[in-house]
Order: sequence, then C-alpha cells, then structure tokens
Amino acid sequence: MDLGLTGKVALVTGASAGIGYAISEKLAAEGCHLIICGRNADRLEKAYQSLVHFPAKILSLSADVHIANDCEKLVQSALNQFGKIDILINNSDGANFSSIAVENLSDEDWITVFEGKLMGYIRMTNLVLPNMKNQHWGRIVNIIGTSGKEPSPRLIKSGVANAALINFTKSVATQVAKWNVLVNCVNPGIIDTPRHREYLEVFAQKEDRNIDVIIEGIDNTIPIGRRGLSGEVANLVAFLSSECASYITGVNIPVDGGLSTGAF
Repeated sequence: MDLGLTGKVALVTGASAGIGYAISEKLAAEGCHLIICGRNADRLEKAYQSLVHFPAKILSLSADVHIANDCEKLVQSALNQFGKIDILINNSDGANFSSIAVENLSDEDWITVFEGKLMGYIRMTNLVLPNMKNQHWGRIVNIIGTSGKEPSPRLIKSGVANAALINFTKSVATQVAKWNVLVNCVNPGIIDTPRHREYLEVFAQKEDRNIDVIIEGIDNTIPIGRRGLSGEVANLVAFLSSECASYITGVNIPVDGGLSTGAF
C-alpha cells in the first residue's frame, strides 16, 4: 500500500530510541523527510546514523520538548530547513512507576509531570498548527500511554497527564478538522523497548526475582500472549500520518494486544 508520504516533512520527538526511533524509521522508509529530536545527544547521533541510508533528508536536533524554549527552537529550525512541517509525532516519556501514596505526592511532583509531557505536547501542537492550517494539510499523532484510560495506582501521575492529553487531542481535532489537519492518539500497551527492559532489570533486581519469569508473567496477562514491538506501533502511526487515513480524526487507538479492558 502506498501511503502517499513521499516528500512529506515529519517532526518526531523522542526519536533516539524505542517507539520514537521505530516511527522515524518507518516514516523514512515511506519517503518522509525527517526532523528527529531527543534529549540524549549520543543516542540521537546513533539514531541519525542508522537512518542516513534512506533517500529522505534527515535533520537531527538535540532538544528537550519539556522546555518551552527548546520547542520553539526545534520548530523554527525545522521550518528554516524544510519550509514546512506536514506531520508532528508527539512522543515523550511519562512519569516513572511509583509506589508513593497519592497523599504523599507534592504539588511539585504534579507540576513536574504537567510541565513535562502534558505541556510538551501542547506546546509542540500549538507551534506547528499555524503552518499546517495555512497549507490545509497536517497530521498530528500523539503517543499516549494506556494509563490515560486504564487507571493504575502505580502510574497515577502519568495517568492523569495522559487522560488530559486524550481530552486535548479530541478537542483540538474538532477545532482544526476544517483545515484538513487531523489529530489522533495512539496508546501503546506493554512494548518491548529499551526503556521497558531497563525497568524490568531494575524491578527484577529489587525483588530478587528472575527476569525471564517476570517477562513470562507479563506475557501471560496479555490476551495475544506477548509484549508488543515498537514497529507494530510505528505501522499504525505511519497509517494515521498518511493520506490513507484522510477521514480519521479525534480517535484514540490502543496497540496493546487486547490488554485494555475498556470498550473504547
């Protein structure tokens, strides 16, 4: 299937590893020019070197989208280089797992989460919308964890932020649809990423348990019987970024092997 992405310009945040890198790779393979960004300069350079064999033009910029000034510089650099941004993929880490009781979370704990992923997505969206509306074409895909609609006591901070982002996505999608700017969410479930593996290693060490046993236990909770792959998330994101998804906006799609218990 030709997704019609050749020559489009895509900006992918959190692109140095995991889901963000897989999305960048898929879009490049479909012919998109790319702006990739991440906070870790070394990891970002490795990602860039892994993508340069594609015929598309690739711009690599070290940036932290949790910082307003970095967001502005990132978008302006992309516009200076390519003259437009057709696709924005908002992909950023949420809060870490935490066993802290809610009454022990400080105002600062909450503000840090809201200033991070929540405001990062909002700022990036606001910065690219004028260009997209002007050209009457745009795609924004927000990568938002399933905790936004599947509450978890160990993900309460990121869950609240993710729920807000789902609401934000739907609201923005309704506002900008008349300009052919389509805005959607993708909810990855348990995906086998480097960050996920790092968490499992720490958890196994802390609990003095065998990591393979832990992984088997996780896989058994997923109806499809395994954790997902970053590329499986990237396939959906590429589709939503394309002309093939020209009548889809304001939706929230899980990629979780059937793990979500909600009906929608």
